[in-house]
Amino acid sequence: MLAASYFAGCAGILAHVADVLTCYSARPELEQLFHTPGDILDFRKASVMMAEKTIWELAAGHVLALIFIPCGFAGTCLLYKVLKPHYRWLRWPLVLLLFAFYVAGALMHCSFTFVGLLASAPARGHVVPEGLSADFQPFFEIICRLVGEIAMLPGCIFTFVLLAAGATELPRWTALLTPGPLQLLVAAVAPHMALNIRMYMLVTIYNLSSGIWHLTLATAYVLGNKRTPLKES
Repeated sequence: MLAASYFAGCAGILAHVADVLTCYSARPELEQLFHTPGDILDFRKASVMMAEKTIWELAAGHVLALIFIPCGFAGTCLLYKVLKPHYRWLRWPLVLLLFAFYVAGALMHCSFTFVGLLASAPARGHVVPEGLSADFQPFFEIICRLVGEIAMLPGCIFTFVLLAAGATELPRWTALLTPGPLQLLVAAVAPHMALNIRMYMLVTIYNLSSGIWHLTLATAYVLGNKRTPLKES
């Protein structure tokens, strides 16, 4: 169980490497386009960001994302165990929520791969068939809106409230390192950072916040056990 949580944390770190490979760029023309995490979900802006990506970057990022984003689901094992008896009816809703969250996250990343292939085609000497980008744009933006905005919000709120309300055996402060607060922090800080740091923060925060969260929970569990053994489920 503890190993699964650490594995989920490491998977989030490796998934953030996939984000860098697939999306990261700090070309000067991006300065006025990217300020908040929501900007990378815009098809036109994402196309500009990924216009000079190489095939090997897109392929490597795609493979890493498909492998490691769903692996974040392993962290559910610890949350399943540490829910207090009064809240154990939330176990399976939590499992289903996080399963959908990580599968949808992998789907969203894959949609970026296709944007990268279209956007970078001219740099490789290829011509994108007329209308193809226009046809793909609504698909990309619908996926990003559903996953990156609509679905992620209740998930972030749910996990934050679960920990902050003391519904688990873990300390309440771990709620501060759930994905929601981390993403809000990046949204507040990123606009004031240098372009290279800003772009790194914007393209990686979704998966990086998941990795940080699971590593935090696992570490808090270990520290809690050293002080006083947590109750067995």
